[in-house]
Amino acid sequence: MAGIPSVLVDFNAFLKNTSYAGKANKITLPKVVMKTLDFDGAGIGGTVKRSVGKLEAMEMEVTVSDYSKEVIGMVGSRSSRNEVVTFRGALDRDGEIKTVIVRASGEWRELEFNEWAPGSEATNKVVIDVEFFEMEIDGKTMLKIDKPRNKFVGADGKDRNEEIRNALGQ
Repeated sequence: MAGIPSVLVDFNAFLKNTSYAGKANKITLPKVVMKTLDFDGAGIGGTVKRSVGKLEAMEMEVTVSDYSKEVIGMVGSRSSRNEVVTFRGALDRDGEIKTVIVRASGEWRELEFNEWAPGSEATNKVVIDVEFFEMEIDGKTMLKIDKPRNKFVGADGKDRNEEIRNALGQ
């Protein structure tokens, strides 16, 4: 019998050791896309994509239902790259709750306020250009990307860029 789809039951966000429970109500995790080049060599049936071992730019969005000085203060701050934002979630997988932890850091680039109307929620959305991203489920690393250190570890525990770093003497 096939399992039912996993459901994110709830999550909490933490910035600078402060909980944003009830305030950080929506996140969009980054899209992970390998950088490729088109290769069309002699004797093959057409163009193929070849990975160059790097990732495209990654960004994530966080919507906060609060005009938080800490959150708004991160946007445009050169030190924002050093702050790790942590999201802890409860994932229902086939009726069993699993812990999901996402950690990310990068440049806090964009701030967008919602439309104002009487009785509306005071929300704002921030965009973070992700340089570090880690996701673990029940203590097992599913993905770990550390762009400044050229590391990209998959769910199999293998670092896809280890051979590249070795070839570069890093």
